Amino acid sequence: MGKHILTIVFLVLMLSLNPNKTNASERVVLLSIPSEVWHQNVYLLADKKSWMEYENFTVQIGDRGENIYNFPNWYHGKYDPALYKEDINGDSLEDVIVVLNNYRAGIGNPLKDIHILNQIHDPYRRYYEAKIDPIRMAIKQNVKIEKNDNLVNIYIEEETFTIDITKCNFKNPRNPFFGFELTEYNIENGLLIATVPAYVLRDDSVLGGYIGHLKVQYNWDGQAYIVKEIAFIKFTPEYNKHFITLY
Repeated sequence: MGKHILTIVFLVLMLSLNPNKTNASERVVLLSIPSEVWHQNVYLLADKKSWMEYENFTVQIGDRGENIYNFPNWYHGKYDPALYKEDINGDSLEDVIVVLNNYRAGIGNPLKDIHILNQIHDPYRRYYEAKIDPIRMAIKQNVKIEKNDNLVNIYIEEETFTIDITKCNFKNPRNPFFGFELTEYNIENGLLIATVPAYVLRDDSVLGGYIGHLKVQYNWDGQAYIVKEIAFIKFTPEYNKHFITLY
């Protein structure tokens, strides 16, 4: 752990002394994942534009610069980013997963922006950014939500899940919706999982009343990470789960 901290300090120092740097941004190590093996350390670097905004990202794997990948169009602002190093496509090679906050006022980007760098050996170890199904598109194609009087129905493929919102004590509940801007990404048992909350509008809240969430499982099909299963988890003490296989 001590060597890892020294490496981070060295990286930041070298970046700050870069004579070619002409703008006012500060190059920082935003996150890192230490390893007992030097060539498996992972660093997420970016230009700090303000106290909460970062641009021009770099993912570095290892301490000697053999695997450096630049992403000048990545952006992050507000809240905390996330960095994972896990095998999520079943090939026994650890991939790098970066979750950023890509929301900028007036642009309409999703709050959470995910990037996956698949590791391959051909024969040398390298990484490339893999494609992933956009969460908003996947939900719109496979899930429907609507309100009928005091019942909210969620349709996933051939299944229907019903929530009686009179039991929620919401003030004047109205249109139901999925909070795509509050999507979260996590790694569970080697699988990429996204959760999307479901709400109904209500008079006493800007956001609305929480009624449950969708749990979306991604699988690697050899070309992209695609949505394989969707679970609706109703907001009840029992958290009943209903998994729907899409193919």
